[in-house]
Amino acid sequence: WGYDSDNGPERWHENYPMAKGDKQSPIEINSKDVHHDTSLPPWHTSYDPGAAKTILNNGRTCRVVFDDSFDRS
Repeated sequence: WGYDSDNGPERWHENYPMAKGDKQSPIEINSKDVHHDTSLPPWHTSYDPGAAKTILNNGRTCRVVFDDSFDRS
């Protein structure tokens, strides 16, 4: 699976039947087995909006394509 037209979210259910309908992800995360690792630092992200070439929100995911030739994002 991926995010291209030939393997994107609209086709995930072909290989992962549970991805159809309300279960959109082929990744099963069992919350009972998830544990917080206090040794991990907080995760932060940022980007330079001026480097964003395109921003697409298709209702399921948001995709941003950057021209980050100056390593600002």
